[in-house]
Amino acid sequence: MRKINRTKLLDRKHDRRSAKLFVIATEGKDTEKQYFEMFGSRKVKVEILATGDDNKSAPEYVLERLDKFKDLYDFNEEDEFWLVIDVDRWRKQLITVCRQANQKGYQLAISNPCFEIWLCLHFRDLHPTDKTCKHFEARLKADLGGYNKSNLDIFAYQPNVESAIKRSRNLDLNLKGSWTSELGTRVYKLVESILQSLND
Repeated sequence: MRKINRTKLLDRKHDRRSAKLFVIATEGKDTEKQYFEMFGSRKVKVEILATGDDNKSAPEYVLERLDKFKDLYDFNEEDEFWLVIDVDRWRKQLITVCRQANQKGYQLAISNPCFEIWLCLHFRDLHPTDKTCKHFEARLKADLGGYNKSNLDIFAYQPNVESAIKRSRNLDLNLKGSWTSELGTRVYKLVESILQSLND
């Protein structure tokens, strides 16, 4: 089967000759999609492959979604493919999925325990008592006056992206594993790559 030219993914707001594509397969349905879409520009096209109504959010399904999408299009060498997954309840499956993703040249942005830890880091360092996803959601509600997974206030996060990157990097002490063994997130690596492309 002949692959579709990648320019079909671009529209008028993108520079069709030089825009870089970031294809991001996410475990979540809404939150990650809304967050990463704020980075779209003439230079960068962010294509989000979120979990659909079938609720197939386990890591192997996220990887499968990225595989299928990559097989459809003829991508450039500089285009990037990312998996955004939570450690949460998937620890066993993650080991296999991370190995397969690395073999395929995909990059990993894994949060331990969940994506909300990345969102929290936009506003403050981690609180010692915060350990679970429910804790991080409660922290976001306190910091923002409310938190709704399916309706993010993107404008609250935009000015604090660099702070989130700095705080995340400070937590990421063991770079050997595919994800941080302690609380933390590698989403900062994906965001750094997007920002670099925006500034090139």
